[in-house]
Amino acid sequence: MSLRKVLSVIEKVTNDQLVKTIINSINENQEKCKQWLIDNADHYLKLLVNPKIVVLAGWYGNLADRLTTYGDVTSIDIDDNCKIIGKKLYKNVLFKTKNIINYNVEKYNVVACTSCEHFTQSDFDKVFNNIKKGTLVILQSNNYFEIKEHVNCFNTLHEFVESTNFDKILYKGQIELPKYTRFMIIGVR
Repeated sequence: MSLRKVLSVIEKVTNDQLVKTIINSINENQEKCKQWLIDNADHYLKLLVNPKIVVLAGWYGNLADRLTTYGDVTSIDIDDNCKIIGKKLYKNVLFKTKNIINYNVEKYNVVACTSCEHFTQSDFDKVFNNIKKGTLVILQSNNYFEIKEHVNCFNTLHEFVESTNFDKILYKGQIELPKYTRFMIIGVR
């Protein structure tokens, strides 16, 4: 049975938004985008010895769990439900409830955020500027302006790249999805 079918049934039988967001965290687009990240970051992650990895705005931990094959992973999200539920879904991930704007990322040598569209450019800049030099950084955003919570989308990959301040870009690319284009940058801060 496909996840799409499961989602359509859940939509008909419950109005519980929490249940819907948990299921949505592993929808087809989420899975495709997370795997795209792993496929393109794998080479760089394997070069690091016992990396300390943090996933900012990590939701329920889908990406964080995939990254545990490379090292210790912490998933940060402002919503405490993400920690509560994530700990039940993914046993090898350390979950913390924090606002990433104020979270100290200096102890990590890999920082990933696949939710850049959810942060104002000012807040994104605060987080990015707190990442120590030499850190591997993996970012994703999109051009999906139609969602109210998407406060920092970009029309093109070039615009997304221009909004960052990488010392060195190792990879940049995009994938077309049914409703939007997903952008990704892998680089060194």
